[in-house]
Parts: sequence; C-alpha cells; structure tokens
Amino acid sequence: MNDPLPPEDHRICTCCGEPMWPADRYCADCGQKAFDGPPGFWQMLGEFFETVFSLDNRLFRTLQNLLFPGRLTNRFLAGKQRPYFQPLRLFFISSVLMVGAFTIVATDAIGDSLEKEMERKKASAYHDLYADKLKVYADSLLVSFPKLAHPEVMDSLENLFGRNQSDSMQLGYMDFYSDNEMEVGIMVSTEDARLLTPDELVKKYKVKGWLNQYQLKQIVRLESRLNVNIIAAAMGQLVWGLVLLVPIVTLLLKLVYIRRKRLYVEHFIFSLHVHSFFFLLMFLSAIELYFFRTVYLLLGSLVVSAFYFVKSLKNVYQQGWWKTIIKSVILFYGYFVALVTILTLSVIAAIALF
Repeated sequence: MNDPLPPEDHRICTCCGEPMWPADRYCADCGQKAFDGPPGFWQMLGEFFETVFSLDNRLFRTLQNLLFPGRLTNRFLAGKQRPYFQPLRLFFISSVLMVGAFTIVATDAIGDSLEKEMERKKASAYHDLYADKLKVYADSLLVSFPKLAHPEVMDSLENLFGRNQSDSMQLGYMDFYSDNEMEVGIMVSTEDARLLTPDELVKKYKVKGWLNQYQLKQIVRLESRLNVNIIAAAMGQLVWGLVLLVPIVTLLLKLVYIRRKRLYVEHFIFSLHVHSFFFLLMFLSAIELYFFRTVYLLLGSLVVSAFYFVKSLKNVYQQGWWKTIIKSVILFYGYFVALVTILTLSVIAAIALF
C-alpha cells in the first residue's frame, strides 16, 4: 500500500482533485496533463499534431487495417478492440463524409440548372399574365380607336407577347375523397399554379380532404421551390436510410451463414466495416468528381468494393472460394433490392418532409 503524499510535496489535479507528485506530468487518476497555467500557442499546435498525426493514433491504425479485407473485423472480434475505432463510430463518420461530399457534387452539378429552370417558369407565368392583359387592352383599343389602332398592328403585338404554353395544367395527385374511382388530380390555370401559394390554390379550387390538400401543397412546393434545398433534403434522408440498410444486410448475412453459428452482432460488425470501406472510397470518388470532373475513380471504386466484399467474406467466414462466390452473389442480389428500397423511401421521405 502506497504511503500518502506529504502535503508539502504534492499538488492537486485541477480536473479531478486527486493529489499528484511534483514530477508527474499527467494525473494518475483522470489522465489530464499537469496544469501550469494556460498552454502556449505552439504547445497547443504541437499537441494537436502529435495526437492527430501520430502513427499510433487509433484513426490511422483503423484505416490501415481497414484496407485489408476482413482484417479489422477479425481483430475486433478476437478481442483487440481498444486500439481501433468503434465500428458504429467509423460507420457514421464515413457515411457523413460520403453523403456530404456527394451533396456538394449534386448541388454543383444540377443546382444552377434547377435555379435557372425556376426563373424561366416564373418569367413564363408573368409573360402569360401580361399577354392576357395585352389582349384585353388591344380589344379595348380596337373598339375605342378603330382607325388609329390598326388590327394588324394589334395582332402583331398579341403574337409577339402571345402564349407559348397551354392555359391550364394538371396537378396530379390521388383523390382519396372521390365518390367514384380515385382520380389523378385537378386542372388549374397555369398562372395560378406558378404564382399562387399552396394555401391559395387549395382555397381557390376548393380541394377537400386533408390528404388531398397535403398532396396538392407538396406538389406546388416542389414545383415552385425546386432548388438545391431538395437535394440537401434528399441526401439528409439518405443518411438515415443507410443506417436502416445495415441491419437489413446483417440479417441477410445471418441467414446466408446460419450454419456458421455466429451471433448477429458479429455479422453486424462485419457489415459496418465493409460499408465504412465502401463509403470512404465513395468519398474519395466524390472529391475526384468535383475537382477533376472524371468518373474513373468512381467506376474503379465499384469494382474494388465488389472484390473487397467477396474477399472479406472469405477471410472472416473461412469458407472455400466457390461457396464464398455463390453466397456473395446471393448477398449482392439481396443488397441491391434493399438498397433500391431504401433509396426510394429516402426520396419519398424527402418529398413528404420538404
């Protein structure tokens, strides 16, 4: 048993209050560095680089082992967990990086075109509105000044500002309150659809039923506010879709490898590591796509990810190549169905919540 420290020979940790020897650089209880006043700027900078870029740092050690198919999973399941990032943390970081990068790419690629299209639609709506007024004024001039307002001149002006589009348009939605079979929307004026607010449209065209009103309002919002915000909304929902995707893929792994007698959590960890590797590759592909406008890394990442997945299956589940390939084909098919379903639900959720 250690003797208590003499009061004159020790100091107190400013974090947890435990006594420290004068020569101690770190507190033995909480691990905080001995406090000798606020750290200097260069000291803070040095500690930052030492922590982040150290070869013994968990992040670099995790990424290094993640490069080899199945190695990180095998080491984690063997009990070597402390030196590496937790699988869920790694998954969330990689998924957020990928989704964020592709959000920037998608916004940069189609955001400007969406904004220009919305401006064009608004200009067209005002153009049609002024064309209607011009026609009324032209008819009045012909009646009031039949000699001065020559019909051919008025016809030319009307043609110049005339309509290029139909007077009406259909806003399609499922009518759940119709006495007959479900209808697919209502016909509204083009100017109304583009210039009135959703609430004004619902009131003017007397749309009944909260579900019909909700559908119409969402359609009008998408039509009038189709911009980069919808891209961000869809990508935001995709993050949660990916979170839902992992348990589904884990269940597929459990079913395909049911005779291996592995716990669900073991398949779950494997799925998190494989997805993390794929997401990080997609993140790098998005960077290449944004800065260099090429898809070589993106296409190569798909091929590498497919090989990585098959090789990881073999290294973790320890079966022969033929069994591994057959099971990987089954898993690829199930994964594709699950991914399409998740993407569809993410888009629906983004539209519903937009």
